[in-house]
Amino acid sequence: MKRFLSGTGLVLFGLLLACAAVEGLVRVATSSQQNYLIEMWRYATLLKRNSADPVIGHEHIPGASAVLQGVEVSINSLGMRGPEPDLSTVGRHKVVIAGDSTAMGWGLPEDATLRGQLARRLGSGTEVMTTGVGNMNMTQIVANWLRYADTVRPDTVIVLATARAPAVQDTGQAGWLVRHSQAYALLVSFVEIALNNTPGQAGLIASYEKMWAGGSGRAAMDAALDRLKADQAKHGYRVLVMMIPEPHSFEPYKFDFATNIMRAESEKRGWTFLDPLPTLRNEPAESYWVANNDVHPNAKAFQVMTDVLKPYFPSLQE
Repeated sequence: MKRFLSGTGLVLFGLLLACAAVEGLVRVATSSQQNYLIEMWRYATLLKRNSADPVIGHEHIPGASAVLQGVEVSINSLGMRGPEPDLSTVGRHKVVIAGDSTAMGWGLPEDATLRGQLARRLGSGTEVMTTGVGNMNMTQIVANWLRYADTVRPDTVIVLATARAPAVQDTGQAGWLVRHSQAYALLVSFVEIALNNTPGQAGLIASYEKMWAGGSGRAAMDAALDRLKADQAKHGYRVLVMMIPEPHSFEPYKFDFATNIMRAESEKRGWTFLDPLPTLRNEPAESYWVANNDVHPNAKAFQVMTDVLKPYFPSLQE
């Protein structure tokens, strides 16, 4: 028995050393901050926390900051990316951008994000904020915005919608190993990608068409839009909905079904719908990627989106 226990202990110790070595190698290999999966893991562990609202799932940690993908990301005291907003000055216009990692400005310095560019062009008379948090569907996006509504009381809410708006999202808490080990988190990501991978572009398009046609995710999205409409009636702000195109290819563009449905849902609620795709497709889709391996919008893409918003903000007029 003693020999057995001693041998088992040595095996376990060896496995522990091997795991530690693998963890160290992964951290060294990804120290350049160019690995997208690891940078998203670092974002989740350094700047996010579980939300008290299970519908939201996760939210930013107020006052946190980190360098992610080589870019400084700072969260203000309200839990929004960006500088501390001025909510007290009488007569100051307030604009909120609600969305996911696109609204947050993943991979970009603060002044290059949509919030940063819009704030610069609107000038000091307007406070521009974003409630964008990475990895959210429309249900989470709306729920996250609504927790700010009574405090912020904006003039305009710009909702950024993506093809993943009706996706069913797991809002459960990640395990200890996922939260503390880069190697394990990378392994879990690879396994999830393999299990959820839909073969080929046709399969991907078909899965999105099914998602937008109905099911629990679509029902939850529609209910969230109804909650946003009710809050708009309560507070009196206007809503602009901008559809962010699926970024992998614009020619030919295969996701018009999502755009058409979001347009119809927006107009049904009396909201202005904006589509930057006609302008964006003048150049290849990859010219708007924040990095070669990351299809989030870059500064040029947000410049186009700011131009699309121009007619709805008199101070942006030339």
